[in-house]
Amino acid sequence: MIEETLLAVMEDAGTENWLDQALKDVERLEKVSRSDLGRVLRLLEATGASIALVEVSERDMNQSMAVITALSNARPWVTVMAVCRLADQETLLQCMRAGARDCVVVGGDPTELRDRLRRHQLVRPSFAGDELQSRSRNLVMIAGVHPRVDTGFLAQNLAVAMAAADKDRRVLAIDVDASDEGVFHLDSRNNFDLSQLLTSPDTLDQTLIETALEEFRPGLRLLSGGNSGDFLGDRGADLFIALTRLMGMFDRIVLNVGSSGQSAWIRAIGVHVSELLVVAGQEVAQLRTIKEEISSWRPHLPSGSNLRLVLDGYEPSLPPALEEVGDSTGVPVAAALPMDWRHRLEAINLGLPMQESAPKSPYNKKLKALAAQLDTENGEASSRWSLFKRA
Repeated sequence: MIEETLLAVMEDAGTENWLDQALKDVERLEKVSRSDLGRVLRLLEATGASIALVEVSERDMNQSMAVITALSNARPWVTVMAVCRLADQETLLQCMRAGARDCVVVGGDPTELRDRLRRHQLVRPSFAGDELQSRSRNLVMIAGVHPRVDTGFLAQNLAVAMAAADKDRRVLAIDVDASDEGVFHLDSRNNFDLSQLLTSPDTLDQTLIETALEEFRPGLRLLSGGNSGDFLGDRGADLFIALTRLMGMFDRIVLNVGSSGQSAWIRAIGVHVSELLVVAGQEVAQLRTIKEEISSWRPHLPSGSNLRLVLDGYEPSLPPALEEVGDSTGVPVAAALPMDWRHRLEAINLGLPMQESAPKSPYNKKLKALAAQLDTENGEASSRWSLFKRA
């Protein structure tokens, strides 16, 4: 009897029916489509499953391999088993190279399949899953609730503050909401972007990053989203591969997803997020939308993630007060950043971080306090694994 939950990533009805029959003595068999890798990873986390069965389609071999690689990279302690209709030598080699630890053939002996599953459940990797999860909890996502909110300005200055706080820290700031004029509001241009990186995520390594992305400031590199497109479909596998590898190369990643496509990004990669900073103005209309937005975002975030509100352009002399905002939205307020329009506009026009154009400004003081707050809460995990990531 197989007692643990099994996860099956299936598309073909025939393969699914065979698996149902072969594993009819398994009480907990969770099935999910490969098009939603975020849900796959959330199910692995929620169910504690140690084995994932992934269907390999001869019609779409590249994406099948990408799904296997994505799961193997994102959750290395999970045993990925390929499920093939034909198991020729070439297909088997491709599956193993992608990260599968075993391969079964549709229509094979159900008893043999169950025996192999039991053996894989008995032989676990030597590392603990919880430790690997904590090692990759370094992604800060910044999302707005209204187009008037400038999430890019917050993201760029938060990334600069994080890099400046520790000279040995490696920080990557990704702006998927970037315009054609540059990355964030900074005087920085780079011909390499996230869209190009996703064309061959398997080649992503430290050498490529150091060659393609120059340091904007010590310890800080910037990456534009480019023509990123829709990551909820098959390209989601490539995104998972790339993001997982980037999370292993940097101590902190600050990801600005803007205020228009933020929900799609949270659905696609929310499972990787350690901190979700929701940015809103002090306008009552914006604050009213927060509850509705967040209720649809929470299911896509891991259980240990933090979801907090950053008020941008806050004026303490005007209502609502901070306590009212927290109570009405149901989200704790991490920071209330002043408008400080003069210094903000100056930084934007100069293409400089606020830390350099106006280091003593009210905005910069609040921003540094926010960065310090995030560092304090995540300091233990960051210091614990920083040596591993640089090794």
